[in-house]
Amino acid sequence: MNPTRPLTLNEFVGQPAVRRILGVLLAAAKKRTEPVPHLLLSGPPGLGKTTLARIVAAEMGGRLIEMVGSAVKTTSDMTHHLMQLKANDVLFIDEIHALPRRIEEVMYPAMEDGCINVEQRGFNDLMKQLGVQSGQKSVTTQRLPPFTLIAATTLLGQCSAPLRSRFRQVLELQPYTDSELQEILKSAATRLGFLMDDNLALEIARRSRGTARIAVNNLLWFRDCVEGDGGVATPELLKMAFEMKGIDAQGLTQTDREVLRKLVEATDAVGVETLATGIGESVETLTESIEPHLLRHGYINRTPRGRVATDKARQLFQEVTV
Repeated sequence: MNPTRPLTLNEFVGQPAVRRILGVLLAAAKKRTEPVPHLLLSGPPGLGKTTLARIVAAEMGGRLIEMVGSAVKTTSDMTHHLMQLKANDVLFIDEIHALPRRIEEVMYPAMEDGCINVEQRGFNDLMKQLGVQSGQKSVTTQRLPPFTLIAATTLLGQCSAPLRSRFRQVLELQPYTDSELQEILKSAATRLGFLMDDNLALEIARRSRGTARIAVNNLLWFRDCVEGDGGVATPELLKMAFEMKGIDAQGLTQTDREVLRKLVEATDAVGVETLATGIGESVETLTESIEPHLLRHGYINRTPRGRVATDKARQLFQEVTV
C-alpha cells in the first residue's frame, strides 16, 4: 500500500467537482444498498483516477479488481474477469480506450443488464466430435453480482460512443493548481513523517506540472536528498535537488526548454512533426506530455501553421542571457 495515497474521499485534495459528484453517488448508493453506478474517469496521467477507484471500492466495502485495457486480448479474458466478480466489487479498467471493439461488446450486457452471454464450449466441442456443423453456438446467460465498473482513460476521444454512453457518469479530471498540490504534498509528507514547511511544499508544487503523481515523486526525491545531506530541508537544498534533475524554478524540464528555444529561434511557426524531430521525441510524446504544460502556462500557442513561442517564452530566454 502506497503511504502517500489518500484513503478516503475526505482526504482527497483537489478535483472539487469530481469529489462532489462522487460524494453524492456514494451516499445514494449506501442508502439504497446498491453499487455505485458505472463511472468513466478521463484526464491526463497522474491526476488520481486509480486513487479514486480505490476510494470507491473501500467506501463500498468491496474488492478492487484492476485491469489494463491493452492487456485484455480475448473475449474469454474479459468474460473470465467478469465471472470472478463478487457483490460490491469495483472492476477498474485503466486505459479502457485500448480495449478492442469485440471485447467492448462483451461488456455491454454486463453494464446494462448485469449479465454476460457465455458460450458453452463443452457442448460445441461434442457436436464437432460428432461431425455436426450447425454453424450455431450454444450460449447461456450468466447473471453477475451487483458491481461497479470504473474505467479510466487519458484519451477520451478514442473511446467509442457506444461505450461512453453506457457509463452513468463521465468525470473529467483537471490539472491541479499549485495551492492544491501544496496541500497534497503537505499531507503526503505528514504520512511519511517528513518535516517540511509550507514554502518548501509550494516550491515543489511549482515544479510538478499540475500533476499529483509528479508532485509526490518530487517529494520523495527531495526527501532522499535531505536524508543524504544530513536531514535538514532547506530552500538551498531544494534548489540543488531540482537542478540535478534539470528542473528550473518555473517547473520547466530540459526538454521543455529545448522546445521553447527552437520556437524562440524560429522565424516562423514550426510544424509539430518538425518540432518533434528537432527534440528527438515522438509526436505523441510532444503533444500529450510536453505541450499541455507549456500551453497551460502561456509559453506557446498553436496556430494553423504550427507552434509559436509567446512573449512569455521570449522573456524567459532574455532573462537567461542577461
